[in-house]
Amino acid sequence: MNTKPKDEISVILAQYHIVPNYFETVGKVIKVYTNQGVFALKEANVERIYRNNLIDNVRSLQDKGFRNVVPIYHTQNGDYVVEFNTKHYYLMPWIESVDSRSDENLHFQRMFTSLGKMHNRTQKEKKIDKEQLQTHYDTLTKRWSKDKEVLESFIEVAESNWYMSPYELSYCTYFHKVLSAHQFARGQLDEWYKKMKDTENTRIVMNHGSLSISHFLVNKRGEGVFINLENAQETTPIQDLTNYYKSSFKTYPIQQSDRNNWLKTYEKNFSLREEERMLFFSYMAYPTQFASKISKYMKRSGINNEKDNVKDLLNAYWHMINIEHFVSKIQEDIEAAKSIDNL
Repeated sequence: MNTKPKDEISVILAQYHIVPNYFETVGKVIKVYTNQGVFALKEANVERIYRNNLIDNVRSLQDKGFRNVVPIYHTQNGDYVVEFNTKHYYLMPWIESVDSRSDENLHFQRMFTSLGKMHNRTQKEKKIDKEQLQTHYDTLTKRWSKDKEVLESFIEVAESNWYMSPYELSYCTYFHKVLSAHQFARGQLDEWYKKMKDTENTRIVMNHGSLSISHFLVNKRGEGVFINLENAQETTPIQDLTNYYKSSFKTYPIQQSDRNNWLKTYEKNFSLREEERMLFFSYMAYPTQFASKISKYMKRSGINNEKDNVKDLLNAYWHMINIEHFVSKIQEDIEAAKSIDNL
């Protein structure tokens, strides 16, 4: 369905010397059909584009020989972003992606292979700012300590009641698992901090910033490319991994090994360092949702839907358990590899 006047599209594309025949809206992209081929015109958040240096990031990846990213075309005047009626657009080739559902696991394998290659091609050493390191550690541990106070105070309140609410009873059932996750995450963070204090350099890479299977297309030749790099930035390699996996585990309980295999695929192209893995474990395992949900529950007023609150808490528990299985499997594989090396 077309949502923009053809005149508007024509004015924008004229700056590329492209004349549209017709177009259609596909998701957040305008698919433009022309005699020169098919293009994708994307309306973008201009602040995000320039804050995260979208154009520079894409060109930098291409300069480093990384071809698994969709190119961005420039106008006849050399501009990569076109402004029209206070809105901003950029133009890319349209890539007809193969049906990922035909072999979903292969699609994910390709994405993590490409992510590993992208991190590998863009990695560079950066001197650690010890003051920033201290500030980050202090800020995080202070927040986590406050979360722990919430977790422990609520269990005391719940257990002191003659009759627990369904929500309180559920939380009491989950509490020891939640506390264990909190302690594990804090332990990994402490180990990471100790190691980083004695380390001079850290490693940064170009992160996609919005890693998702919907932002990775595979063409008919089996070549994969990343799209939507508006949030790309140089930072620790675990940012892409943590954000993706944290989101992917928000589902019913799963005990599949595919997600662990995707990480192995990634590490074939870009192996994580010991300190990076510690921080990854810490961020992944930390039971982020519980303290905020409990605080919200304790402040409830008016008519409260106990059933929805219990369901919400259960979903947070499933999320935590899924991550626990994922992290435990990684640790088991590491220990198994060490045992083989020691033979």
